[in-house]
Amino acid sequence: MRRSWYSPSMRLSSRLSDDLEPNDFFRAMEKHRAQALPLLDLTISNPTQAGLEYPQEDIQTALAEAAGHSYQPDPKGLPAARNAVAEYYQDHGYGPTPESIVLTSGTSEGYAFLFKLLCDPGQAILFPKPSYPLVELIAELEGVVARPYPLAVKDRRWHVADLFENLTTDARAVVAVSPNNPTGSMLTGKELRELSGFCASRQLALIVDEVFLDYPSPEREGDVVSAVGNPDALTFTLGGLSKSCGLPQMKLSWITVSGPQPEARQALSRLEFIADAFLSVGTPVQQAAPVLLALGKQVREQIHRRINANDALLREILREYPEAPIAPREGGWYAVIGLPAENDDEDLAINLLESRSVLVQPGFLYDYDDPVIVVSLITPEAEFREGAQRIRDYLRTSRK
Repeated sequence: MRRSWYSPSMRLSSRLSDDLEPNDFFRAMEKHRAQALPLLDLTISNPTQAGLEYPQEDIQTALAEAAGHSYQPDPKGLPAARNAVAEYYQDHGYGPTPESIVLTSGTSEGYAFLFKLLCDPGQAILFPKPSYPLVELIAELEGVVARPYPLAVKDRRWHVADLFENLTTDARAVVAVSPNNPTGSMLTGKELRELSGFCASRQLALIVDEVFLDYPSPEREGDVVSAVGNPDALTFTLGGLSKSCGLPQMKLSWITVSGPQPEARQALSRLEFIADAFLSVGTPVQQAAPVLLALGKQVREQIHRRINANDALLREILREYPEAPIAPREGGWYAVIGLPAENDDEDLAINLLESRSVLVQPGFLYDYDDPVIVVSLITPEAEFREGAQRIRDYLRTSRK
């Protein structure tokens, strides 16, 4: 009998937990979908599934014309694509040079490259809490320790005092997400300067994830702050087509590098070396990037209108429930609904799914300490209205 290669004593990496089983919330969601039950999904994060109108013919033409190009890889990304990214930032009032930009196949890969660049195995990065759990997972997969620092409970803002209290001697970088997912808080100019000063004085790199930069609230539209070109600390700014153009399937993101010289030049040179080892970004999407970024304005405008409309709608529907306050949103495309302290957000999310066929995200997925639920504001408006009304009806029933 042929012996199998598998051995029960085979060792696997400790980067992954032995327990990869889904939690109760995901089991309930999978059960609901497996039974093909009706569902109002208020968790949609993929814009291609949100009923938006895309210039499909123009996108397909751009990709078709790019598909025949010969393969001549550039570790940092093809110059035409990097020029297009630089022009995208110029439209926002910032002026990075194409030479300061490195392309990646997604923001996740961007984080992975930066953790390779900045940390030896076992060293640490600081990341905000609450926030999207992706950063922590990628850090662990890279053999890097991810240590949370709190966004202040009262205002969900970045405070240097909170960073100082959570700083460890093995820390190599601070991550800020602006607009933060899902809290919706955006860095102000003052906060960016304070974060930069904190990092510069302690020889820490600053990583600013700005994938939701294009979606400020109406109150912040005239006061959007980007870390691109930040001179005070070694700074890496992340962006990509996934959110800026609503094209997650294109797998094109970027890192811009700025900060004091010669540190920024040295970091950029090493980042280019890392990118050269992978060469992961496809040539067609790079060749089409100038057209895709130009076409993306049409999609961005649709997303922006829908976010603002759904945000206003949600606040109107839930205005009579002060015990379920909606957190202020400065940017991004999520809304956070607070719950009375006695609630368990996972139980409530499961009950909403089973009794009202409404899918929301419980706050524990984002490391919220207080009970909250999170909904996506890019959900089609009719579906979002019905889902919000069912949430209101559920809260009304639970009051009794």
